[in-house]
Amino acid sequence: MWTEIEDGSVVDDEGRIIHFSLERFITDIATGNCCFICGARPDDKPFNDEHVFPEWLQRRYGLFHKQFTLPNGVGIRYDRYTVPCCVECNDLMGRVVETPMSNVVRGGADQIREFIVGGDALKVFVWMGLIFLKVHLKDRAHRVHLNRQLGDARIGDDYSWEDLHHIHSVVRCFYTGVGIDETAVGSMLIMPVNPEQDDEPFDFVDLSFAQATMLRLGDVAIYAVMNDSGGATNLFYPTLERITGPLSELQAREIVVELALMNLYMRDRPTFSFLCHTEHERGQLVGVRPRLWLDRREMAIRGQLLERAFGAILPPLNGYTEDEARAQMADGRLSFLFGNDGQFIERNRLDPPPD
Repeated sequence: MWTEIEDGSVVDDEGRIIHFSLERFITDIATGNCCFICGARPDDKPFNDEHVFPEWLQRRYGLFHKQFTLPNGVGIRYDRYTVPCCVECNDLMGRVVETPMSNVVRGGADQIREFIVGGDALKVFVWMGLIFLKVHLKDRAHRVHLNRQLGDARIGDDYSWEDLHHIHSVVRCFYTGVGIDETAVGSMLIMPVNPEQDDEPFDFVDLSFAQATMLRLGDVAIYAVMNDSGGATNLFYPTLERITGPLSELQAREIVVELALMNLYMRDRPTFSFLCHTEHERGQLVGVRPRLWLDRREMAIRGQLLERAFGAILPPLNGYTEDEARAQMADGRLSFLFGNDGQFIERNRLDPPPD
């Protein structure tokens, strides 16, 4: 029989953690060094750690010796980017999450869509959620300032671990076996991409404070919002209908900015809870979806999101100096998706969105 223990966590007869309380998640996972899946301590089980970006993904896109840029602007090699994980959970994750996703991604955009339409959307969302969660857990180890004289603050110090508790509960479902109601799942969107010939086939954007992320894999971009119960994609749908062709690599990044903006300005937030029947050993994560309303959006916030998505990669743009382009970005008017006529832009250019 399952038991709810003093801190609010739920465990089974063997001591396996079915559901982490917020308190235990923060203590053991967010600020501790326990396995981020089962919660085991390094001295209790063998550990081999888990790559933030799976090895098969690094192999397929030649990432092993390339660098991932941290929020502080410092690069770290993909093959050295890991979080604490026990051998048992790492093996399980490989079998039930990574191997199926590797096979699906190999087939490109069409196979990913078929996988989702065929009833496996949750598997894709869990995979995206695992990457998002691992990125944030790793940030607690990285300094904000390389110069120690400027202090010992860590990138993860600014994160609200309470906000990550829900996605941690969701992505563990392959281990716990608890049910995940559709109301507990965030937005997900798949878009075709037609990158330029010399573009890197892999791209990743993480907009932490909006809990939105994008993973571009060759000819497809996968988007996920972790904590909106599907609200962001519903609010984005009128804009989505105006996109009449495959995306460029810059347009792919702009869409994650728009989804993040929708999530930030949802007037009422969904709430999530874990429904548990300890006697019958059944549990389910559920959400309550409020009516969807958008607060008035501030262009300055859009500018901050654009800076995070484009600040390090903004290319030269015809007709604009770098200062002019960055000014457009800072005040939130930079757009690669739509021109002043409201039409989808079929090529990369700088054009402020309609007033």
